[in-house]
Amino acid sequence: MPGTTIVRCCGGNVHDQGRVDRVLDSVCFTESYERETVVRNAGGTVASTGYDSYPTEVVETDEWTILLEGRIYDRRDTEAALRNVATWIDGGNAERLAEWVATRDGDFLITVVDRTSGSTWVVNDVFGRLPTYRATVGDTTIVTRELKVARRLAAVLEGRPVGVDRLGLGQMLLFGYPLGTRTPFDGVRQLPPGSLLEVERNEVTSLHEFRFDRYENDDRSVTENARALTDRFVEACRRRAGTTETSIVSLSGGLDSRAAIAGYDAVLGDTSKGTLLAATSVREDGANTDEANVAREVAHTLGVPWSSYFVDRTERHREALLEMTQGMNTVGMSLGLDFAEQLAADHPGATLVTGDGGDKIFPDLTPPTAVDSRTELVETLVRTNQQFTPAEIEDLIGLDADRLVDSVAERIDAYPEATLEGAHTHFLIRERGINMLNHGEDRTRHHLWTTTPFYAPDLFAAAMACPPEQKAGTELYREFLSLLSRELTEIEYVDFGVPITSVEYRAKKFAYGWLGARPALKERVRSLLGSQSGEGGIHSRQLLAEAIADANGLGRHFSAEELQRIAWDGSGHRPHQRYQLATLVAALDPIEPPARQPARSRPVLQGQH
Repeated sequence: MPGTTIVRCCGGNVHDQGRVDRVLDSVCFTESYERETVVRNAGGTVASTGYDSYPTEVVETDEWTILLEGRIYDRRDTEAALRNVATWIDGGNAERLAEWVATRDGDFLITVVDRTSGSTWVVNDVFGRLPTYRATVGDTTIVTRELKVARRLAAVLEGRPVGVDRLGLGQMLLFGYPLGTRTPFDGVRQLPPGSLLEVERNEVTSLHEFRFDRYENDDRSVTENARALTDRFVEACRRRAGTTETSIVSLSGGLDSRAAIAGYDAVLGDTSKGTLLAATSVREDGANTDEANVAREVAHTLGVPWSSYFVDRTERHREALLEMTQGMNTVGMSLGLDFAEQLAADHPGATLVTGDGGDKIFPDLTPPTAVDSRTELVETLVRTNQQFTPAEIEDLIGLDADRLVDSVAERIDAYPEATLEGAHTHFLIRERGINMLNHGEDRTRHHLWTTTPFYAPDLFAAAMACPPEQKAGTELYREFLSLLSRELTEIEYVDFGVPITSVEYRAKKFAYGWLGARPALKERVRSLLGSQSGEGGIHSRQLLAEAIADANGLGRHFSAEELQRIAWDGSGHRPHQRYQLATLVAALDPIEPPARQPARSRPVLQGQH
């Protein structure tokens, strides 16, 4: 991803600045990218890569150099806020820093460098909205937004390619995302959300962690809670709408993007404070035509200009996505990269607004069936979220199935909730929401900035304090959306084919929820309703077969026999499973430096400590 890279050498070693620059040049993915050196001395480098409109800010004081990547939406004077952060860090005031991080509305990564000692700290927002990686090799610590940089620099320092974290790989096959701070790569970890990292010590301090076993708003009615959430939501839209001239809502046929465009329309609809647009990606094979039609109706109902963009999983976009995300997005998601590229070309400098997070704060995330023990909770999480079964994964990569399931239990044991229901909710937000969906949204930032109002901390906290029974059956969401725009609730919800106000929706919602608690039966129903021999099934088979043929040293990580079986079996596996496998097979290949011209570089902003 565009953004920050820190390379810090301790123990008196001097790092090779040219080597760092060459690696950073390799992640300047388009001609619009530049490499900017913010701090450089014998002990290390702080730099950033990105295009002109990618948001970064550097603050210089007598004591510190501070780099802000991203945006803080609820502070007009960001320089003053950054100075405060540096002061609290320098003074060891973790309590004040934690209070600030817990309440701050933003998608950000802050780097603070002491100009005298060179000591470096990193702080991120409470949702870890900008995924960040770290690795330590000998006396050198690497902190970077680019997984490719972590892999390549670590490989250079080690003198060999970075190995595979077999448990991280197994978790990605199980769920589509690793758990906690793991990645598929040995020694490369993700920075936890709401954290302070002291780079020299490679020491992470948790500044904030949510817990989901308390419902402080259970004494309020659905209507009262919906009104409070609507006010917070519109305010979150207002804060974000003021950051760029043009806001484009990525509009689907679902409810979350519908709420986002209604919130932005409430802020920008009748003012001259900015331009509001809507856009929908339409697949070349016509697979989401119904969704595009609903999106167009939503936009037209509000009078917001709407455009559609044809997208496809072209070879160029698949290869670019693999290079950019190193396997943290599947090649099936290359449709989104195509969409972002086209939007950036038509609307340079715009912000893309998504409905990410709406699927976390409004549904009931407690277990679909009763759980009475930790073992039952783990079984439920695996059964309802798995892509491949633990037994299949053992056959694929040789990881003991019991060890894989135990790793899920170990994560649950680290959560702060006192109830099993709260731990289930925590898993879906911390693991699926942050470790997968944040990475999906981050993909767009290769071409233009993206945000969502649903992750405003005050809104999030208020929504998660509403009791599950108010969220069941979409009751709270329906009331919330009707307060934003009653007309939008009368438009078809494409996943169900009817409006959420209809009796038919309630019946279908109940039936889908019942099936969701029984994944095997749900998969059987899907197989009866739709064939796997469509374009998506054929394409995913071909991509997996190509990845198998192109991979070097495939047998070190996967069973070639099992891969071939999954590639060509009948209807036993779905396209998204094959896309996941094709991605991981390709991503685990050692990366080689591409032939590339050096990126344009900006001058060093601070040369000496």
